Amino acid sequence: MCMTGPSKEDERGLNRRIDSLRRERDSVRRLLEQASMDGVRESVKRLNKRLDRLDSELSGENGN
Repeated sequence: MCMTGPSKEDERGLNRRIDSLRRERDSVRRLLEQASMDGVRESVKRLNKRLDRLDSELSGENGN
């Protein structure tokens, strides 16, 4: 009984599947990075607002 390796067609199909998975992985990675940056951006906005409020309170602009 002679066992042969995968055919060229099988190899091409496997390579296409691997390429497809790599593209999907890269796409997911970009989406996660974008979501992470959006979260960081929102955190920075909140911190800026908090710092502005604290600065106003310290300078006496709130009328206290």
